[in-house]
Amino acid sequence: MTLLTKVLQAHQFHSVIPEQYQFGSGLVVDLSPSSALWQSVTANHSFADEIARQATAIDAQIVIGRYAEQRMIYQDKANFSDSKNRTVHIGIDLGVPSLTPVFAPLDGEVHSIANHQNEGDYGPTIILRHRLEGISFFTLYGHLHQAAHTQLQVGDFIKAGQQFTAIGTTEENGGWAPHLHLQIIENMGANIDNYIGVVDPLQLDYYRNNCPNPNLILKRSDLN
Repeated sequence: MTLLTKVLQAHQFHSVIPEQYQFGSGLVVDLSPSSALWQSVTANHSFADEIARQATAIDAQIVIGRYAEQRMIYQDKANFSDSKNRTVHIGIDLGVPSLTPVFAPLDGEVHSIANHQNEGDYGPTIILRHRLEGISFFTLYGHLHQAAHTQLQVGDFIKAGQQFTAIGTTEENGGWAPHLHLQIIENMGANIDNYIGVVDPLQLDYYRNNCPNPNLILKRSDLN
């Protein structure tokens, strides 16, 4: 366990999205290759359709995509044309309606603002820089609503609990169902306004250390 992980584990954070979603009844989706979900997928019924069906069936308030899960859903996306070996999701996905507010979990400053519009990419993206108990780290928010943060600038201070953006629509978020990709990053390296969110399994040990589980911030009991 890294020092950052220990610090995050002990800290209580403001909710990232409204509490009725963040801590509400949820459908934790299994998108791994062995998932039973794929048995229901046909040419006329996509995996997104099946997830929506399952969420409706249990009246879920939020659909959650897991951390460090191997997925094969990216291979036909233009954003992954550089590497077909990138299959492990290193963030957590929070599936909630578009335009849902997004709040800062702790004090920070805007490190970068971008709009990555390749198919399957993050779409509008914000990275915040934080310092907690002497440790610097970053949080990345992908698939956002561009119009919700047009007044934001790099260097702006964001207070814990402040809304600084909102969930984007499918049309602007890289083609995905509305959701927030939340990721923790300790060392950005040479990256400025982007950071890999799906990694090669051969590099997973490094990324697990550099991008610890975002549930350290969310603190949902069904994701432990």
